[in-house]
Amino acid sequence: MWQLFIIVFVVVDCQSIKRDVVLEAVLEQKLLENVRPILESYISDHLEAKYTSLVEMNKEMIRRLEKEMKKEIDNLAKDRNGVVFTRWGRKGCPANVTSIVYTGYAGGSDYTHVGAAVDYVCLPHEPVWGPKSDLTYSNDDIAYMFGAEYQSPCDLFGGTDYMDDVPCAVCLGNQYTTSIMIPGRITCYPGWTEAYHGNLAAGAQNHKAASQYACVDQEPEISKSGVNKNGKLFYGVQTKCGSLPCPPYVDSKFLPCVVCMK
Repeated sequence: MWQLFIIVFVVVDCQSIKRDVVLEAVLEQKLLENVRPILESYISDHLEAKYTSLVEMNKEMIRRLEKEMKKEIDNLAKDRNGVVFTRWGRKGCPANVTSIVYTGYAGGSDYTHVGAAVDYVCLPHEPVWGPKSDLTYSNDDIAYMFGAEYQSPCDLFGGTDYMDDVPCAVCLGNQYTTSIMIPGRITCYPGWTEAYHGNLAAGAQNHKAASQYACVDQEPEISKSGVNKNGKLFYGVQTKCGSLPCPPYVDSKFLPCVVCMK
């Protein structure tokens, strides 16, 4: 009899265990079903926050790089700014708007030479000779460089004597990119900044050598006086009506000039 009882107990107990296992499995499934949305939402929010953070970090990095690049470009543009011009008749450059590159002596070809170079040049006070400067050459098929002198009318060049030598200064307009010499005016057009104004000069019309127009400062200085060696010469420039319309121009007036920057 006791053997039957044991068998019944074992069977009942096994069935009880199976029910417990099934119930536990059902509970776990229900729990997972309730937890899954929470986990999915958490993971989604976490990933979205991470993604948003990365996006914002990248945007901030791009903004910073753009700012640095703009600053670098502005610096490069600023470094590239600057226009160079020569101020004839003065030993210095206009204050506030320019700085001095160098000062020197005006020079050029002799006014009697038929093969002369036309331009006025500004020779620096401190020449630095090259390795072939001492070459010996006796033929005359070369060019020459002479100094320059003020000529007539003397009152046009500040009452200087016709033997007085002409100084010059090469100037840099730091905040500008171009310059222009305008004949016939003492003021610049709107949007331009004046560097200096003065009187138009060139070689004399009856000389053999060609020349070019240059703007001599309104208040000219001299680099040396009392030595009449000629060379490259500065004469005032008068108007001649005919092909030049009059008005607005007037015959035989000495032309002023202005150097402008922008």
